[in-house]
Parts: sequence; structure tokens; C-alpha cells
Amino acid sequence: MRADLKTAILTREDLPADVTHHPYDAHGLPLMVEPASPSLSRDPLAVQSWFAEHHKTLEALLRTYGGVVLRGFAIPDTTAFNAMIQCYDTDPNGYAGGLTPRKNIAGKVFEASRVPADQKIILHQEMGYLPSFPKMVAFYCLKPSETGGCTTIGDMRRFQKQIPANLLDAVHERGVLYRRNYRAPGPVSDPLVALFRREWTDVLQVETAEQAEEACRAVGCEAVWEDDGSLSMRYRSSGFVNHSVTGEEVWFAQVQGMHFNEARLAQNYHKLNAAFPSGRPRPIEILFGDGGDIPEDMVTPLYEILDGLAVNLPYEHGDFMLLDNIYTAHGRQPFTGTRDVQVGLVF
Repeated sequence: MRADLKTAILTREDLPADVTHHPYDAHGLPLMVEPASPSLSRDPLAVQSWFAEHHKTLEALLRTYGGVVLRGFAIPDTTAFNAMIQCYDTDPNGYAGGLTPRKNIAGKVFEASRVPADQKIILHQEMGYLPSFPKMVAFYCLKPSETGGCTTIGDMRRFQKQIPANLLDAVHERGVLYRRNYRAPGPVSDPLVALFRREWTDVLQVETAEQAEEACRAVGCEAVWEDDGSLSMRYRSSGFVNHSVTGEEVWFAQVQGMHFNEARLAQNYHKLNAAFPSGRPRPIEILFGDGGDIPEDMVTPLYEILDGLAVNLPYEHGDFMLLDNIYTAHGRQPFTGTRDVQVGLVF
């Protein structure tokens, strides 16, 4: 840890007296912060002023806790959430080039992933498949689901200590290669292809091939046109990053979330394997940085490790959660009912 950075070693006792606080689980993830002042529970403008004054302290606490949840504060709607995150820089490319569809709601606020409600989203660090990624992710719950729907979070420092040595060493030595393939615009006859392989015009928010290539360059990816008119976006990474505040090296490879294997894809595996056989472009996949396959038996142990790390905090209306995107991965539980969770990406 860099000794010159006092903000890296704050404790929760450095929070002001107008809030209470306690760690949520035995490992401290996340830190729950609740108002002890009536104005913070009733007045959105007071909350916005409080956050503007104290957000640096909250961010420093992320080094220890990985995540901070403000619960019971007066954050009634998207407008209030957007006002709180106005102090942050966001990606000038918006969500162009992102893995899943996500529309802008207002200002710096995006909708959460549109992955179907019955599917689980595996723990991952946001946009780790791109050279430019958010340092923090802010979540806001406008409406919790009827059942499930937690934003699962997990400590990546604990995860790294449990990754099998053969995989950890191989990624250290060879890095990783992300390949994402998007189909040409137009109708397709196979509904599975339509579901899992988006059009490159939609992903990159462009109209022409030239614009698509420029959009790929803008997000740091190589554009490769395939014989069928589809576009593959490729990006090589070391699989690790050094935390911008502490300098600590942390696992930052989307192996668990992008590897093509039966454990991850479950009931869709055999259908997807038939639609996108090995050797042809697949919707998403991760390889070693030299293009070699990552053996499935290296990857499958990761899912049990991640399940053991998962923290599922049920949402309440108005919850605001700030996560360190290096130290803390996030995912989502399946859910029923209407769920409205919104996101701000902090660069």
C-alpha cells in the first residue's frame, strides 16, 4: 500500500456522527451506513449535500470493505440518484461496446442489464473485457423485485487466494484474449442466434462498417470482420490490474463469466455448441492471450469458489450501493416480479 495515501487507511469511525454503520457479513462486505439524522432520512437535498461532502471518505472505506450501502437515506427516485453521482466522471463512450444491452435512463444513469429474470449473472468486474473500465460502480434500487433479484457481490481478493494455482500461473504467464462476435444487421432464422448474438450496429451504436471499426478503436479493441459479415471484437489483457490507489495486483480476468463451458451455460450449452461450434466465432469467449484454449477443468472449480464468496443483500427502495470495481465483483440473482435497479459507472 502506498504510505502517502491517508485515504487508503481510513476506518469507518472516520464517518460523521450523523450516520450509523456496521459491516453486513462476517468478512465485512459491504459496510452498511444508515442515517442518524432526520434530515438525511427525509430530505433528498440534504442527502445530496451530505454525499458531496463525504463521498471521498466513503470511497476510502472501499479499500477495506469493498462496498458501501447507504440505506434509509432520502433517495426517492432516479433524479436524486443522478444528482448524487454528478460529481463523478463517466465513460465518454457511454455503454457502446458493452457486453449486454443497457439504455441510458437520465444523465449519468443507466438501466441494469437486460439479462432475462430467470437467469443468474455470475460475479464479475464491470467491463473487465475492455482496456478502459470503471473504478467504481454505483447501484440504485428504485423498485425491488418480489423475490430474489439481489445484486450479488464478492471479494476478489479472497477469490484470488482460492483460484487453483495452475490457472493463476497460466494467466500470469500467458494473459487472456477476449473475443466477442456480433452478427451483421438483418433478420436471422435461428432464434437462439438472435438471442445470443446481437447485431454490431446495436452493440456499437453505429450504422456503417467504417463507424464500427472506429468505435472498436475508441474502446481499445481490434475489429476483425468474419466471412459471414459478422464483427469480432478482440482485446488482449494480462488478466490482472494494479489498484489505482493501493497499487495491489488483483485478478481482473473474466474467465468465469466468458468461458464457453457447460457449467456456465447450463441448459443452453448443447444448443449453443451446435449453433456455434469450436473453431467458428462464438458470441463471447475467453482464451489464453496467445490464442490457446483455456481447459474446461481449469475453469469449473471457480464456480464453487464464487458461490462460497457470494453476498446477497436483499434490496430496499432507495438503496444506494457503491462498489470498488477492482476489489469487488458483482452479479445478480434470478428474480420474479418487476425489478428496477439502476447503475452509474464511475471512471
